Amino acid sequence: MKIDKGIEDVNVSEFDALLLTGGYSPDRLRADDRFVEFTKEFMDSKKPVFAICHGPQLLISAKALKGRDATGFKSIQPDLEYAGANVHDKEVVVCQNQLVTSGTPDDIPAFNRESLKLLAE
Repeated sequence: MKIDKGIEDVNVSEFDALLLTGGYSPDRLRADDRFVEFTKEFMDSKKPVFAICHGPQLLISAKALKGRDATGFKSIQPDLEYAGANVHDKEVVVCQNQLVTSGTPDDIPAFNRESLKLLAE
């Protein structure tokens, strides 16, 4: 996939959903306020957001998890709690028909299933 636009060139209104992948990327992206604000705008828009592994770190920085049900990689679960999320140790958590979270790459089948189900609605 070729990236043809930077964060400063896009608007939430141009997208149907947001996918926050895992790995080291979310930690780097959350250091840039533009990505944090984009994530917050997505959550505020009530559009679907899908976050797996370390992806919820952007949601933490966006202060978008208070009162939400969520999960993530084991090492960030305390951070999810500190951010006000109701943390569940499950392969996939769907919250308010908007947010889908999973914890590890092993959870990808369940994560994909629930994400696609939400997109189909």
